[in-house]
Amino acid sequence: MMAMRAFITTVLLTAAAAASAQDASLTGFGPASSAAERGIEQRVDASIGSADLDGWLRRLTSAPNQVGSAHNKENADFIAASLRQWGWDVTVEPVRVLVAYPTTQTLSLSGGDHYAADFSEPAVAGDPDTTRKDGVLPGMEAYSPDGRVDAPLVFVNEGLARDYDELAQLGESVKGKVVLVKSSGAGRWVKPRLAQEHGAVGVVIYSDPEADGFPKGEVYPGGAWRTDRTVQRGTLGIDSVLDAKGAKTLQAEHRTGDLAIPVVTIGYGDAEHFLRALAGKPVPLRWQGGLPLAYHVGGDAGVHLEVRSPWEWRTLYNVVATLRGSTWPDEWVIRGVHHDAWVYGAWDPLAGTTALLAEAKALGEQARAGQRPKRTVVFASWDGEELGILGSKAWAERHASELAKHAVFYLNNDTTGRGFLAAGGDPSLAALVDGVAADLKDPETGASVQARRLAKRAVDAAGKGKDASGDLIPERLGTGSDYLPFAHRFGVPSLHVRYGYDRNGDDESVPVYHSLYDTYTHYQRFGDPGLAYVSLLAKTNARLVLRTANADVLPWRYTAFAESLGKDIDRVQAGAEATHREAQRHNALVATDAYRLASVSYRQWKAPAAVDDAWEPVDLTTLRAAQQDLLAAARTYDEAAASAGDLPASRAAKVNAALRTFASAWLQPSGLPQRSWYRHLLQAPGRKEGEDVAPLPGIGDALGAKDWAQARQELALTTQATRKAAASLRAATAAL
Repeated sequence: MMAMRAFITTVLLTAAAAASAQDASLTGFGPASSAAERGIEQRVDASIGSADLDGWLRRLTSAPNQVGSAHNKENADFIAASLRQWGWDVTVEPVRVLVAYPTTQTLSLSGGDHYAADFSEPAVAGDPDTTRKDGVLPGMEAYSPDGRVDAPLVFVNEGLARDYDELAQLGESVKGKVVLVKSSGAGRWVKPRLAQEHGAVGVVIYSDPEADGFPKGEVYPGGAWRTDRTVQRGTLGIDSVLDAKGAKTLQAEHRTGDLAIPVVTIGYGDAEHFLRALAGKPVPLRWQGGLPLAYHVGGDAGVHLEVRSPWEWRTLYNVVATLRGSTWPDEWVIRGVHHDAWVYGAWDPLAGTTALLAEAKALGEQARAGQRPKRTVVFASWDGEELGILGSKAWAERHASELAKHAVFYLNNDTTGRGFLAAGGDPSLAALVDGVAADLKDPETGASVQARRLAKRAVDAAGKGKDASGDLIPERLGTGSDYLPFAHRFGVPSLHVRYGYDRNGDDESVPVYHSLYDTYTHYQRFGDPGLAYVSLLAKTNARLVLRTANADVLPWRYTAFAESLGKDIDRVQAGAEATHREAQRHNALVATDAYRLASVSYRQWKAPAAVDDAWEPVDLTTLRAAQQDLLAAARTYDEAAASAGDLPASRAAKVNAALRTFASAWLQPSGLPQRSWYRHLLQAPGRKEGEDVAPLPGIGDALGAKDWAQARQELALTTQATRKAAASLRAATAAL
């Protein structure tokens, strides 16, 4: 009852706050500049409301859009021409990259009926785009090494580290075998590398229906979900294609430097045939998927696997458009979304590109009417994201010195649908997101976007018996889209924004992700009928861009940032200590033969071996003290900024300069240990598996590797950066 009352109170208070939001000053603005900003936003909303969203999306998705396709280049030209027409200064920057699309793919059973996988996808009634064959890539893993193997097939669930541990407890090995794994659980580039480390000679990735097939609902075209013949394309990740010298070696060897085994991807209809051919031990219960059969580990059914690709050069086309700022032209607000896709790409990413066009048209009209943004606004339509975030990485490296001097904010879109606003990124941006969400109306409910966000959090928390109080703080970004170089290499405060449902709901992921069926027709039926949320996304993005570009003082607030750092310190310490305790507990059970005695005989488990439980405590006291100093400085700055009022441009410039040193304080010029491309001390993608962020990655990586000296060095660097950031906030407060 108490939780329900708290939930209702939260929703009512949020609705009241949203209703009165128009009377309040915006974050970073004084009263006079807030009124002017709201007037601009109203005119931008009107322009977005009249934009040809449907026509643009239909055009952008009218043919396949993978890197190297004719229509991908046509889309880049159309986007560039449109932006020029709307008054932007536009450049199209080509980038040459090495691409490996397989032209030979074979996966077949060596015995029995010799069933062979089919990497194509059949047409679907009512969707004319699915009848097209010209230019459509088959299901594939780009950058798979060339190879031909004949070997037994083994099922290893999601192909993650704990799956291999459980396989070993079954007394099984993948050495010399082909591994069959689900596509869920981690980034697909992780799975082949782990399989190779364990001795596998090939990998087959498939989309199990439990993730996005018939257990979720009706499959396409009756419903949104993945059919048995839907194939999820992907990339195995490759950074060195941007290095011409290194790429020549890859081109000669038809493989990457760290991956040598062939990889294919199939749908769950094909996977069912291979899973039914597997005999042997039953899988752990956790591994059972959504197909109507009992899953087995296998190891006795042989398969023939072959992949061949022409490793060829292709050209990316980054479209970059600029509106020069009127007051602070040397401060850049960057907004980006990619335009390449695996086939048509309506969900991923061209609905977001459609929103970008609407925003660009509206901002261009305002500039022509004399309302140029105070800061320079840069709009980017990236290419090559699907092959490994290639276009934005190349542009960021090419313009590295300019980014270091000028970039103050990066805003990213990618996949988007309908539902709740999701915003991941730097915790200092929470107030900006909250203010924008409070001003916008949700098309499905008529409530504010912010009220719906808070209501969802309250309902989710009540279902888990947790507290829903406190601010909504963006979660730091991992990997997976074009924010990567800006957030993790150059330390630019970044946001990744989308509309959709959560991971526990019915529609969080694109239900036809990376397939032929990600079409205009599918999106209009199931993604965002009528494109109401594409329009809302454009209005959301435009406000985030304009409120950053026009703010007297950059609209960042740092109390949430400092509190998030405190939670990250707790997570790293608790995680390391828990790992040590678990290792000790595990070894004690091994020593007493408890695993064997407690096993169930028909599961045929083998007692695990002891693990390394070496441990040296790393004292985080100095970092905690620095975090508390940062928290005090953050609270003081946030209070001063909230009451600053309208500032003269000269004073505002001093504050902004100090805030920019805050962002740069967290960069380690030499990069993180063993992965020097990543330079942010507080965030990086998880090193072993998946796309989620790893907090305090330098310290965490060293603790995971049991490199205590390195952990202490990273601790000292992070403590120093925290002290430096606190000094920046004190300087900003003094300037106010």
